Amino acid sequence: MRARGRMAVSAPERAAFPANVLERIDRLLHRIGVRLLSQSWIRVLVWLSMIAVLIINASTMPSLYDAVVAIAIVVAVLHAATLVWALGRPWFAVVAATVAVAATTLLTAVGHGELPWPMPVITIVTCALMVFILAVREKWLLPVAGAVLPVLAGTLVGLPWHNGGWGRFATNVITAFSVCALVVIFGILIHQWQQSRAELLEQQEIAATAQERRLLMEERNRIARELHDVVAHGLSVISIQASTLQYRIEDVPAEVIAELDDITDSARSALVEMRGLLAVLRQEDSENLLAPQPTLSFLPTLIESTRRGAESVRLHVAGELDDPHVSEATSLSAYRIVQEALSNALRHAPGSDIEVSITITLQHVIVEVVNSAPTAPIRVTEGHGFGLRGMHERAGFVRGTLTAEPTPDGGFLVHAVLPCRQAEEGRTPQPEPDDESLAPPSGSEG
Repeated sequence: MRARGRMAVSAPERAAFPANVLERIDRLLHRIGVRLLSQSWIRVLVWLSMIAVLIINASTMPSLYDAVVAIAIVVAVLHAATLVWALGRPWFAVVAATVAVAATTLLTAVGHGELPWPMPVITIVTCALMVFILAVREKWLLPVAGAVLPVLAGTLVGLPWHNGGWGRFATNVITAFSVCALVVIFGILIHQWQQSRAELLEQQEIAATAQERRLLMEERNRIARELHDVVAHGLSVISIQASTLQYRIEDVPAEVIAELDDITDSARSALVEMRGLLAVLRQEDSENLLAPQPTLSFLPTLIESTRRGAESVRLHVAGELDDPHVSEATSLSAYRIVQEALSNALRHAPGSDIEVSITITLQHVIVEVVNSAPTAPIRVTEGHGFGLRGMHERAGFVRGTLTAEPTPDGGFLVHAVLPCRQAEEGRTPQPEPDDESLAPPSGSEG
């Protein structure tokens, strides 16, 4: 039974092993390819290759083919320079390579003997390098022209100097053309692969940006739906109080009754317009229309449900959770901040000790959620830091402040200061924090 169990476990592992290896190899090759094909590295490699072929070409033509030294150096410099020109002036590089190959064929025509001719080996190598540079950087027409024109020029120039033995001549031409053709095909494949990877990365970046915006809008819509209930309740109370004042207080002047009627009409109109404006936001969450919005008084229930997940969570309260001085919007925002902070702690710091502190004063509600370093393996999740962004959004809606940062002992701290009631005068909303400031280090909330 134990052996079967081990076999049942090891079979998926063996199946996943080649896939992991292939994935790592693909990442390594992509990293190497991007590095080698980058602007800085490719220029270094091209200049090194140019120096190498220049030295070899300038030394082999006089020594092996009895070419004139001065002319051989000039032709070698021209042919080697085509590698550098291929980076910035591709068509000029193709023309220069064609002229250099034709000149090399003429220089080596007399003394070739049994050596490769009309295109020496170093000439074929130089043409192949130029064609490869063109293939990985330009469209297919340029590398094809760079492969065909120099070989064709060497063939045509060498025909009048041919002294019999077509086999060796044809073999050299076919070899040169085959090498250049293979390099063209290989370079075009690399060019297409790089383009495909670049398009894939661009699409992934666009998708990630769209997802970030969608999640941000969903969070803001959820906050707006919740605050809608709070504002609607306040407008309803204003309307009821204004319309019933004349029945609760005797001898109310007619002018005051008229003003109260205007207040009642304005409150009802504002309530209707707000409901119409936010009707779209509530369509996606119609099943929760009748659900009561949680407040600070719901925190003990939240803490108790969190404890059932085998986590150590403690709640400390200074003041009354149902204090009437705390507005419904502030109470709702404080509850949601604690809920999100607990969720982040459970997700990113399993096994940690969590302390939740709520301090209620006459002016502020202070929320503090701190967890210790995780003691269990961290669960891998697809998170992008939107939990922290949502907490900042909620604090900003009630004109509060929130900080979220790691603690020195490896834990994480969320600290929020929310006003019990918003000031009547308008203020500038809290600026939206940058993504980098919200992104916690590995193993922290977010």
